[in-house]
Amino acid sequence: MLPGAGTALTALRALGYRLIVVSNQSGVARGMFDEAAVQAVNDEMSRQLQKLAGATIDASYYCPYHPEAVIQEYRADHEWRKPKPGMLKAAAEKFQLDLAQCWMIGDMARDIEAGAAAGCRTILLRDLDRKPSAAAEKLTVTPNFVVKTLADAARIIAREGRNPPPAHPMAKQEPRPVKPQTTVAELPAAPAPPAPPTQPHTVVNGEPRAHAHSDRPAASHVPRAGATADPLERQIEELVIQLRQQNRNAEMIGDFSVSKFAALVLQFLTAAALIVGLAKLFTQKVSYATYADIEMAVLGNLTAVTWVLVAVVLQGAVIALLVYSRQKQ
Repeated sequence: MLPGAGTALTALRALGYRLIVVSNQSGVARGMFDEAAVQAVNDEMSRQLQKLAGATIDASYYCPYHPEAVIQEYRADHEWRKPKPGMLKAAAEKFQLDLAQCWMIGDMARDIEAGAAAGCRTILLRDLDRKPSAAAEKLTVTPNFVVKTLADAARIIAREGRNPPPAHPMAKQEPRPVKPQTTVAELPAAPAPPAPPTQPHTVVNGEPRAHAHSDRPAASHVPRAGATADPLERQIEELVIQLRQQNRNAEMIGDFSVSKFAALVLQFLTAAALIVGLAKLFTQKVSYATYADIEMAVLGNLTAVTWVLVAVVLQGAVIALLVYSRQKQ
């Protein structure tokens, strides 16, 4: 799990939002894995989120279809395949959601396009310190916000609240401008939560082979309609402070980790081994007067080469540790 992701989702649920996952799973159509594997991953993700932060996923939708599928039964340009908004519309129908009051968060262009097509406000996750992937660069729709972490996205949603309704039923809703992030003290009162569904979601009717997997909704996480805003505001502020602390801790770990320290130590040992090996190689006195002299010269060369090989191995270990540290960040 990304640092702070579980706590961010818990904060959103405390605001009254449903948490729904939508994903393209073309690996099924390509024969790389089956639908049971997709469901197993979704179940494990839900289990970890619940265990780590008490965050409950209401439903996980996925589309196993692809226009160029190697498996014939999955070869289709299905309405559920992002950037089409089919999964979002199905979720809105099932959970009685107003898509204009919903948010679509994703790290790919197709996520933003699907959210915009469904009428949601959109947040693009993009680490500005890293080069975006090709799929994230091909944006044809401008997201409402661009953030680095899911914690930042949760803060924006807590700040922005509900979308005001259009002035006229036929009026076009203009996109809201991007605003700088506010401090914790500037968070608005929590919006009234949507009404919970009467039954847990299992599968959407009318969509053959386009699947939706659902966990049991945890109604205890959703505030009651008559609850006062002050306790909820305090809870959200505490969660935001916790998220910021987690982000600071993650940055500190990224700057100085155990793997980086080990790489530094090995780099010193690499230099020492290389110096010893080269010193033995170029400073030994070579004499071929007797058989014993020849034997000593060969032994000295082997010792020098051994030290150089040790340096090469240690340097490889340094590179491996640095790559591992980079991937963890």
